[in-house]
Amino acid sequence: MHTRTSLFRALGWFVLANALCFALITAWFWQPVVESPADAPAAAYRVLNTLVHWPLLAMLMIGLPTALAIVLFPRWRSLMWAPSIVAGLSGGIAACVMIVDAVVFSHYRMHLGPYVWGLLAGGAGEETFLVFSRKLPWLLGAAAALIVVAEGALFALCVRVAEGRLRPLARPLWIAWIALFAGSNLWYAWADAHYQVNITQESGHFPFYRPLTSKRLLRRLGVTEVEQPRASPVHDRGALFYPRQPLECAPKRRPNVLLIVIDAWRADHLAPQYTPNISALVPESLRFEHHVSGGNVTRFGLFSIFYGLSGNYWWPVLAHQTPPVLMTELQRQDYDLKILASSPLVHPEFDRTIFSGIEGLRLKTPGSTPYERDRRVVADMVGFLSEPARAQKPFFGFLWLNSVHSYAIPPEYPLHFQPSWDEVNHMALGPDFDATPFLNRYRNALHFADAEVGKVLDALQRSGLADDTLLIVTSDHGEEFNDTDKNYWGHNGNFSPYQVRVPLLVRGPGWPRGTATYMTTHNDLAPTILTDALGCSTPASAYSLGLPLRQTQDRRDFLVVVDYNDVGIYEPDRITLFSPFGGFPVYNHRYDRLDESPRMDRVRAATQDMIRFSVRPATSAARR
Repeated sequence: MHTRTSLFRALGWFVLANALCFALITAWFWQPVVESPADAPAAAYRVLNTLVHWPLLAMLMIGLPTALAIVLFPRWRSLMWAPSIVAGLSGGIAACVMIVDAVVFSHYRMHLGPYVWGLLAGGAGEETFLVFSRKLPWLLGAAAALIVVAEGALFALCVRVAEGRLRPLARPLWIAWIALFAGSNLWYAWADAHYQVNITQESGHFPFYRPLTSKRLLRRLGVTEVEQPRASPVHDRGALFYPRQPLECAPKRRPNVLLIVIDAWRADHLAPQYTPNISALVPESLRFEHHVSGGNVTRFGLFSIFYGLSGNYWWPVLAHQTPPVLMTELQRQDYDLKILASSPLVHPEFDRTIFSGIEGLRLKTPGSTPYERDRRVVADMVGFLSEPARAQKPFFGFLWLNSVHSYAIPPEYPLHFQPSWDEVNHMALGPDFDATPFLNRYRNALHFADAEVGKVLDALQRSGLADDTLLIVTSDHGEEFNDTDKNYWGHNGNFSPYQVRVPLLVRGPGWPRGTATYMTTHNDLAPTILTDALGCSTPASAYSLGLPLRQTQDRRDFLVVVDYNDVGIYEPDRITLFSPFGGFPVYNHRYDRLDESPRMDRVRAATQDMIRFSVRPATSAARR
């Protein structure tokens, strides 16, 4: 029977062995996606933190529970294996967590943590993280069991090693680690106080990393004097002054408005082979060729459509449960509202933001699969449009389909694009994975969604309402299939055109036909409906960051895009990020880092946009 002392010696080696495993796991997944250090000091800091961080994680995740087992379990023969069992379980769980974190980071550049867990617990995981194979839970379970057994065997090996020739090395190794740990944290604190972005941005690579900061102490000691203001209010839940002045609307005529959103439909997939029914609208519509969503996830994409604001305003809007002026004005003008969503309207909290205060709102559409729910909302919209009384009163219809986002295809639906994946398994994805079958499954789902939209378009035509309806067809965000060769899949990973550019078609009474080549954004949709359909004369700047779509003057060639981690400035030739560590890294549209300075006039303008509705308007401006 081993003594507690020998078990604690073994635990030290067990922690170090798992730290090495953590480093190897992350290196395997990260190598294709993590950028090279900015310079030699950043490279040195990365190496230093690699030596420090993994042993710390292993100590917290594995060392603590195993140490408690060694201390608490009495030395009874019946419980002699308890420390080994706890070591195997804690080591197995920790290894599985690190593998999942590495996979999530390689696809989305997000680490597991309170924010990701909050997304999952709040039901927003489906809008961010991609679906997995039905076999995957069983495969992961079997792999986890094997890992637990392997960890138990590793602990048994460490028990033998601890009493062998390596025993004298343990104390010097841990003394060296403590010194490196202190040095790493002091270096980061110094870099943070002096805004050395080359060092501080390295912290984003390491999971569960909470580096030491001490700006106040260093300022008190006279080491540093100036504190840099925060770059952008991404998650500011503070004041909200929206709209900045009351709307004045006097419509001469009130056309119907029908807004159709296909989730995760990327811009280059508006084409007859993918969307034959919607593509038939192109000759009779105004197509916006360079249209960009307000973000690369559903939450911020739909938010920008209805509010005309950048996604950083989501948080104060949610806190105040403030509906968009678009929905308020539609209700004031007594429009019939038909809100039909395949996805639940409570995750994200659209029931407390976009559709706040709307009576009779269906929060969840019946159906066990996305394609069943798509069929249900389409049937409901067709029924609504076919009602004889529909011509007596203007309506606002919102139809949101989810099959494309979920790659969901009815089993009997013909697969027009081959080869097509039978089921989606994102564990198989990687930098060298052939995306063709995955992309074809996406295209088949899109073809199905287009067929459903065709039913609505036919019903609109049959009802005689088409000529008096402002029809808008678009998406909330795009979808990437490793188009940048950076191992990005899906969305919420970057602000490349594949994830933020979406189709936009507008057809309506008095609207021209053709193609608009200037850059437009989802922020332009609310001002368009308010001015074109609802007769509002109030300047769009009073309630939106956009302009009516047909307005060509005063247009910018940059706009703000938001996701759960970052804020970016999207331009025709580049993407500039607001780094949470300070600075503004610049990328091209393939997400190659550019050795160029940000255009600070645009950074300042974008920053003003992100605080415009958080600052109380002057009294004189409010009275205009």
